[in-house]
Amino acid sequence: MEINLLRKEKTEMEFEIIGEDSTIPELLVHKLNEMTGVETAAYKAEHPLVPKPKVYLKVKKGDPAKAVEKATEELAKELAEFRGLVSKMKA
Repeated sequence: MEINLLRKEKTEMEFEIIGEDSTIPELLVHKLNEMTGVETAAYKAEHPLVPKPKVYLKVKKGDPAKAVEKATEELAKELAEFRGLVSKMKA
C-alpha cells in the first residue's frame, strides 16, 4: 500500500491509495463523514481492476490531514474492539 498526495490546500485534500481496492477508502470516508469538522468526504475508484482509489476531503476549518489521522485512529480502535469480540466467539 502506498499513498500519493494529489492536492492539498488549506481546507481540502485529495490523495490516492495505491495497491488497495475500495475497502479502506469506504471505511475512511464513512468515518470522516461522521466527524463534526468535516464538510464532505468521498472516494472514487476509476475502475474495479485498477487498485488506485482517490479520496477527496474538505473540512470546515483546520488541516484536512489531521482529520484523516483522527479518523484512522478511531477506525483502529473500532477494529480492535471488533477483533476482541470475534476472538470471544471462538471460545
